[in-house]
Amino acid sequence: TERHRVSMLVRLAPDTEYPPHTHAGLEELHLLEGELWIDDRKLHPGDYNRAPPGTGDKRVWSETGCTCVLVTSTLDVLR
Repeated sequence: TERHRVSMLVRLAPDTEYPPHTHAGLEELHLLEGELWIDDRKLHPGDYNRAPPGTGDKRVWSETGCTCVLVTSTLDVLR
């Protein structure tokens, strides 16, 4: 909590979207299964995504559903 970091196992159901957001700190995502779109980039199992502080994602969604490990900041700003 002192560093405002959180690690999560995230599961998105098929045709689910995550709200647009700005990264308050470094975000790291490891896709374990399914497919995940981050803006115009499609991730597959085994892919890694790194987003520096101050960057943002306009659209994050999964057509198939997916499971990922997400390490991010508790101070991210949802739009």
